[in-house]
Amino acid sequence: MMRLATSFKIQVTSLLLFLLTTTGVLAQTVPSEMMLGDLRLSINESTRRQIQKDVDRLTQSQTYFNILVDRMNLYFPIIEREHGDANIPDEIKFLAIQESALISDAVSSANAVGFWQFKDFTAREVGLTVDRNVDERLNIVSASRGSAKYLNSHNYFLKNWVYSVMAYNTGRGGAQKYVDNSNLGAKRMTINNQTHWYVKKFIAHVVAFTPAVGRPHSEGIWLDELTNAGGKSLNQIAREEKVDLAELEKYNKWLKRGDVPKDKTYSVLIPRQGTPPKRAIAQNDTKRNKISTPQKKVYPSELKPGITEANKSTIIPLNGIPSILARESDDVHSVSARAGISEKRFRKYNDMDESDKIIPNEFYYIKKKKGKAKIGFHVAKSDESLWEISQQYGIRLSKLAKRNRMSIIDELKPGRVLWMDKNRPSSEPIAYHELSKPVITKPVAKATASTNNINDTVMINDVSAEPAEEEVIEEEVPDIIVPVVDTKEERLNKVKIHTIAAGETLWSISRLYEVTMDDLLRWNELPNPDAISIGQNIQVKAPIEESSEGKNIINHTVQPGETVYAISRKYGMTVDEVVDLNSLNGFDLNVGQELKVYNQ
Repeated sequence: MMRLATSFKIQVTSLLLFLLTTTGVLAQTVPSEMMLGDLRLSINESTRRQIQKDVDRLTQSQTYFNILVDRMNLYFPIIEREHGDANIPDEIKFLAIQESALISDAVSSANAVGFWQFKDFTAREVGLTVDRNVDERLNIVSASRGSAKYLNSHNYFLKNWVYSVMAYNTGRGGAQKYVDNSNLGAKRMTINNQTHWYVKKFIAHVVAFTPAVGRPHSEGIWLDELTNAGGKSLNQIAREEKVDLAELEKYNKWLKRGDVPKDKTYSVLIPRQGTPPKRAIAQNDTKRNKISTPQKKVYPSELKPGITEANKSTIIPLNGIPSILARESDDVHSVSARAGISEKRFRKYNDMDESDKIIPNEFYYIKKKKGKAKIGFHVAKSDESLWEISQQYGIRLSKLAKRNRMSIIDELKPGRVLWMDKNRPSSEPIAYHELSKPVITKPVAKATASTNNINDTVMINDVSAEPAEEEVIEEEVPDIIVPVVDTKEERLNKVKIHTIAAGETLWSISRLYEVTMDDLLRWNELPNPDAISIGQNIQVKAPIEESSEGKNIINHTVQPGETVYAISRKYGMTVDEVVDLNSLNGFDLNVGQELKVYNQ
């Protein structure tokens, strides 16, 4: 029996080694349960099998898989830092692979561009610069910071990271029809056949690529960041940093022309060879130095004479932090004694100076306050101080000031909109709200006090978080030359029909032809992304009749400097519509050329 078991173990080990050496990828199994932040996902069996098919497809091609692994391990340290600073669940970093395959200048038929596939107006709304000289959608640092803001804006309203991921594709308005209100704020959720396909595809990416996170780059490359390059050209930076100019340009396509601007800080990526340094995210480091010698506990009755068991205060949670109510006769010495902590620690927890006095009937924290609040914004009342707001929401005073790019001693003007759970971008001006009526009513302290008791806070909608799918008025901006993802002759000739080959998915086909999966589903009347088979012919371009139906077509004469993208914007068309309507083979135009366009 022992020999049989040993023989079986050897066979299994040999099979695993064979799979690893022949494919470079071990098939990953979709679990029945997994975490997305603090949300536990239970995946039912039929859906698990469906997601497993996507995982198998993603890991089927060793070459393609390894290319993506190289890219993700170049860019993930940066995404992890930017998302970590904004408290985005770590798993959401895999969404960048799903969106753009981590191609910096990827562009979709809907004119979504870059690592996180932002349209130009949405990019500006999350603080990114998009103009003739700079397109921060192609900068992994800036774009990841923008994606964090965009995701947080969704989660602020949907209170569920699964729905927030879905809204990244559908827009918040489009997500509403898939939202089950019982899952808002839930800690557990079931993934089933009714779950949006985009979420299931996201889970497949998490499962497929997680084991390869941290793997060394196949060419030994890692990315350094230069943040003080304002006024310098890439040519000058290449000389100073002793790197190849072509390689530097490859990782900094966001700089279209000229020198790095000085209007704000831009991260220039420097490709390096060798072992990268360890990147620590200080904001997420929750480890504390261990105390070598345990401190003797000092009880309140030992700190101040006259305190008996009868008048020791009950500790209650406020904003999830233990707090104590100050009495009429209390001072710092007595209230800290009743709390069982030192006066120094009590003052530190409550951001109090030596001269600050106890306010009767106010709650004071007896443990460290948090780095952010549970709401997005707060409008300052006429009689509020920054310290009072920090106490009300249990956020450290220094953190609150820093999030709003101000000092703790700065004057707080009535009506100022304060950012509470994330930092106000440097590009976002200070906003004020008209105080025509009371904005904040202080919560009444109860034995079960928490942030849930604060229901009368006026929320200010984060306009910058509106999804591209919702109605947005575009502003006039300088023309942007949109880069081409793939310059293969087949793609430039705008193939209309694609024959599905082994290992291809609807997602990989959508990337190849710069269209969305929703487009492919609609154009081919497919019920779901899995309804395809090897040898099947599918349409990969919008039918002309779909684009031009009911529209009046006129002629446009190409002027000097005009591009297909600029003309499409002028007439409210997509790039593909201009190309299709005029049977163009690529994007080159001649001055004086006549193009068919829609008459708006």
